Amino acid sequence: MGNTYSALLAQYMYKDMCTIARQVETTDDIGADVYEMKDIYTDIPCKLGQMGQGGMNGQPTDGAFLIKNYLRLSLPIEYDVKENDIITIHHKGQIFVMRSDTPFKYMSHQEIALFRISEA
Repeated sequence: MGNTYSALLAQYMYKDMCTIARQVETTDDIGADVYEMKDIYTDIPCKLGQMGQGGMNGQPTDGAFLIKNYLRLSLPIEYDVKENDIITIHHKGQIFVMRSDTPFKYMSHQEIALFRISEA
């Protein structure tokens, strides 16, 4: 029964694709411990949606405005997404690069709050 729901979700809901990367510990050529970004999963079918309205802080500064974006990502439950993973989503010709929050897992899928804070 779970496979039936998974197939329906994949067919009708998951129209976007994403790649999940995270920092992994490795050793450089002189033997020092370093961290590097590594793609953990690629080409995952998913669905990107809005979670709330982002916006600028509106505070007058000598520098740039702070912009906050919040989105929600739905994807199959079998992927192990960690907090602070970098997720690149391809959605209808747009590319979003966001950080993940704690995944919330349902029996059929998982939802992940995504966020990005940048300057304009």
